[in-house]
Formats: sequence, C-alpha cells, structure tokens
Amino acid sequence: MPPNIPGTLTAESLRRKQGDQLWKTSDQKAQKEGPHHTVYWTTGERYQGSWKDNKKHGKGTVIYKNSDKYEGDWANDMRHGLGTLWLYRDGKYVVRYNGEWRADQPTGHGTFFADNGDTYEGEWLNGRRHGKGRAVYGGRPVDGFGGDVYEGYFENDVKCGPGTMMYANGDVYEGLWAADKKNGTGTYFYMSKGKRFDGVWADGAIKCGTYSEIHAPPPGTPGALPPCELRNPDKVLAEATMEASEAATEAAARGL
Repeated sequence: MPPNIPGTLTAESLRRKQGDQLWKTSDQKAQKEGPHHTVYWTTGERYQGSWKDNKKHGKGTVIYKNSDKYEGDWANDMRHGLGTLWLYRDGKYVVRYNGEWRADQPTGHGTFFADNGDTYEGEWLNGRRHGKGRAVYGGRPVDGFGGDVYEGYFENDVKCGPGTMMYANGDVYEGLWAADKKNGTGTYFYMSKGKRFDGVWADGAIKCGTYSEIHAPPPGTPGALPPCELRNPDKVLAEATMEASEAATEAAARGL
C-alpha cells in the first residue's frame, strides 16, 4: 500500500472529493432561483412561478391542498403586492378577494366577495376592513342590486365613523357609527313618507331628535307633521342632544 503523502490523490480521497462535488451540485440544484415549473410539496400544495433565495418571490400561482388558489405577487414566501384568492366550489373557481396584499394579508385597496353574495370594496389592514369603503348587503349576487348599501368608514372590520346607509326600501341614514351601529348624531330620511329625523343615536337606538318634512307640504296636507307646541323647543332639544351625545360616546367606547 503506497504511503499517504499530503497533496497526492488516493482512491479514498478521490471518492471523498467526488462525494463533496455531488453534494454541492445537488445543493445548488435544490436552491430555486428565477422562474420554475410546478414545484410540489408533500402537504399537497403546488406552486408555479418565480423564486429568489429558495423562496416564492415575484409572480406565481399556488394551488392549496383544498384546491383553492392564489394568483399574483409574492415576496419572501408571502403573498405581497397585487393578487387574487380563488375558492374552489362545486367544481369551479369563484373569487374571494382581489386586490392588494402585505405580508400574506389583505392590506391596501381590495374587493371581497362573501359566500352569501355580500361584497365590500375599499381599504384593508391585516385582513380586516379598515378605512373608507363600500359594502353591499343582500341584493342580486352579481351587482348587489336591491340590497342595502353602506358607504363610509370602517375600523377593525366594523362600521365606525361617518357613513351613509342606503336601505333597499329607499330610506337613508347619514351620520356617525361605532361598533357597527348608529352612534352619535345623524339624519334618517323616511323617503316613502317624505319625512326626516335629525337626532342622536346610541347603540343603534334613537335617544332624541326632531322630525320634519323633507319638502315642506302645502298647509292642510293630510299626514303633514303638526307644529311643535313646546315653548322653548330649541333649548329642550339642545339639552337633550348634549345628554344623548355623551351617552352615545360612552356606549361607543364600551362597544369598541
């Protein structure tokens, strides 16, 4: 057996060197970079798209184990940018959310489609409605025609702040909201009756206010509101409004 002289090749060192080269080659091939064809996971998911540093990065599509899929932008293995989440229902795909994503959650501007046909288009933060938006409740599944429509502000997924609710029967409420209910000052228009109510709400209930005609009718018109008989109606209303506003503020704080 020849002596093992440092720096010389032997059968053992040659096998070891070849083994190291094979390991490095396999490792380089495993590091996904740039566009790739479909990559499968043992969990049942599969991805086709761009990679960076062995992470999903750029444009790509994931089909999840339950057959739902996401198409859009990725960054560091998370949904980030513009993208669409599709749900697989009864043999076909339906859109659940289309819009902006940040760190794997809907954040920014986007549109959400609920299973019952309700929709929301507006601002999002960490997967919750947050900011200005438009929500449609009920109505025709395609466009919400015939449903209730809310346009205003949301906070942490509930109506909060100034907003307008246009009801399917034609009535309209314009005013303040908190904890998903009317809270604070607002005006309710009873369109079919031609009347309006200006007042204060707390937890969705009327506390005080005044009724009036939307358009003043001619004297003696059937159904017209009678004149107010209070001696100092403005003073009474101001005091009641102040008390109701304070109660509404406290109720909103408890609700949030």
